[in-house]
Amino acid sequence: MSDLFGKKVAEILGRIDEKVLKAKLNNALEMLRSGDTEELAKQLGKIDKNELLSKIDQFDEARLKELNISKEELQEKIKDNDLDKLSQLIREHGDVIVRRIKEIIGG
Repeated sequence: MSDLFGKKVAEILGRIDEKVLKAKLNNALEMLRSGDTEELAKQLGKIDKNELLSKIDQFDEARLKELNISKEELQEKIKDNDLDKLSQLIREHGDVIVRRIKEIIGG
């Protein structure tokens, strides 16, 4: 009985993680495209770049499917010029981070 409950809780939390991740991605893209790069750069500056690289490395095709994220949808939403701007904003390891993102989404 508790195993079934645990699975249900994990499923619910997975959906929450999926929605939070999608919202954060959409918010970051909107900030990048709207020219609100100062705020985005400030937020990115607070992130440990090595930790970010580690988290990016956790994403593969299986993880995207688990989070119900479509590579095709990401390819449509995220353009090369968006990634170029992102790389400039990240500064430290920006080129490596963007290259890994491109590898994940197949761009």
